[in-house]
Amino acid sequence: MQVFILTFMVVSKILLPPQHSVDQTTPTLCTPTEINTLYQYPNNQFQSFRDEDEFYQQLNRTIYEEYANASLNIRQKMAFRDVENATQNFYLQTNSNQETIDLSQHTFIHPNRQVYFLASFQHNTDESYQKFLVIDAETQEVILGHSHFLESSKDL
Repeated sequence: MQVFILTFMVVSKILLPPQHSVDQTTPTLCTPTEINTLYQYPNNQFQSFRDEDEFYQQLNRTIYEEYANASLNIRQKMAFRDVENATQNFYLQTNSNQETIDLSQHTFIHPNRQVYFLASFQHNTDESYQKFLVIDAETQEVILGHSHFLESSKDL
């Protein structure tokens, strides 16, 4: 009888497909929709960071400082995907004819990554200065930036 039971158990293990436990099936049931390892700067949209003004106050002035007597200063915290619109709006507000920024080359940054957009514009009768900077909210590394000086043409 013992031989029969032992034989039955061995044959059933060989012939029946393996039964998976819940632990073994969980990864296939809960497949992640996106893999953050593809990005140098992964999605951090659910993390909390300082507000824009607080961030600017602690920022090293050798990295960025608004122009003294600026006509326009912008400080915004946003998703990286919104940087293109923010720069376009900045150029519209300053009446500048600048090329649009192509973010398609920045594939290492997740579109939902939180960044700070800082911009400053100063204008007087002879010249205009404008600059903007995009800084990662989590690492505080500069991701993108531009500065421009325009000299007004004088009538002779």
